[in-house]
Amino acid sequence: MSDESVMLRAWNEIIEEKEVAQECYLSLYEEIPYYGGPEEGGWWGHLHILKQYCKCPTLDYAEELRKKLEIHCKELTEEAKRADGEHCLHYIQQAEARNEDVDDYGYDGPMSYYVIIESVAGQNQVTERSHYE
Repeated sequence: MSDESVMLRAWNEIIEEKEVAQECYLSLYEEIPYYGGPEEGGWWGHLHILKQYCKCPTLDYAEELRKKLEIHCKELTEEAKRADGEHCLHYIQQAEARNEDVDDYGYDGPMSYYVIIESVAGQNQVTERSHYE
């Protein structure tokens, strides 16, 4: 067996054990619900806004970071729910003080946050509202 064959075989054995670099992006999104309109009993849509991203050298590394950031996303989402609840309570109290009925028309709901792995940063971004047709 030639020296070159031995070298190539050793190369292939070593490379099989290593993860091949696969660049990807870890992306943080803000999901913003919106009330679309009263058609068909009412419908809602969601915007998905890219807030931050980072380039990762491998999928394994991106997955490791994603797991760590999920905790932060849950905390951000809980804070958004609390703020939304406080806003709703304030709205109800103002309506009651004016002896008005509470109108929920146009209520969108709280934002939420999530992190995903993408091949291109922002590929799952949705920035335009849907329209009923």
